[in-house]
Amino acid sequence: MANTAFSDVQGDDAERLQALQRYGILDTPMEPAYDELADIAGHVCDAPVALISFVDRDRQWFKSALGLPGRETPLDQSVCRYAIRQSGVFVVPDLAQDARFAHFGIVTQENPLRFYAGAPLVTPDGYVLGTLCVLDHRPRELSARMQELLSALARQVIRLLELKRANDRQGQMLVELEEARHQMAVLAHTDVLTGLANRRSFTDRLRQEWALLQRGREPACLLMMDLDHFKRVNDLYGHHVGDQALRLFATLCREVFRAADVLGRWGGEEFLALLPATRVDQAQAVSQRVHAALAEHPLPGIEPPLVLAVSMGLTLLDPLRPLDVTLRLLDSALYTAKREGRSRTVVA
Repeated sequence: MANTAFSDVQGDDAERLQALQRYGILDTPMEPAYDELADIAGHVCDAPVALISFVDRDRQWFKSALGLPGRETPLDQSVCRYAIRQSGVFVVPDLAQDARFAHFGIVTQENPLRFYAGAPLVTPDGYVLGTLCVLDHRPRELSARMQELLSALARQVIRLLELKRANDRQGQMLVELEEARHQMAVLAHTDVLTGLANRRSFTDRLRQEWALLQRGREPACLLMMDLDHFKRVNDLYGHHVGDQALRLFATLCREVFRAADVLGRWGGEEFLALLPATRVDQAQAVSQRVHAALAEHPLPGIEPPLVLAVSMGLTLLDPLRPLDVTLRLLDSALYTAKREGRSRTVVA
């Protein structure tokens, strides 16, 4: 419940401190907008010291401190902690004559402060965060009109805080929106099951590489890979194990291929790998490492052990040959590998 009565109840103060934290104002740099309000308060009240003070758990911290050195004081030296428990402007005509404050450092110092007036900074939901206060070196009073103006300026401080809070929320929303856009972009180019490039993304990258080859880039190779007997895995163990097999194959491929290579799920249990700046003999060596990795890593949790195998077609990416022709040749090489006994690589 909001601290509308400005009481000193511990539960209320805990909620007040939480409200203060929500504004994220503590320990922020000084800002002209707050200094201007403090300056106006000092001018209106004809006071040499004007503060925008926030009462924290064990200190009072000044967002603006005109006429007073330092940015904070201990809570046991704070007049503002008394002011936030009052409704309306809290006025102490002579601090030296008030037993609560006579021993404070600002009163006993060489050039003592004697007068205090503080208007509470009340949030829209009723929590008092601190004060807009003015102090003077001489005992005095503050007219009713000056108290009204001081309260009006305190409400402007709250409006600045609300604006900051709204801007902070908007900034966070923009960050979250950018993150969502990034995630959507990743999803648009990624196969959800394996985390590899999807067919559309892989095709775009393949076209880019083919265009670069036409400009004289080093030759590249293309591998088409198809898991052997994948339908049997689904039929015997279920599609959840089939999905596990696809994820295992993708993981092993990431370990075998280079970071510069592009891996994509072409469809079903079929995958493509683009190997830039790679000769056919080098690509053949990579394909053998894929075969070996599968042989060494049976599908976990299956008894008896289920060892996956893959058939591959391999071809040089020729810049003088249309891409659709290259893919047909690659597909033909893959099915030759299937016909010749599977778990092997055939060069187109």
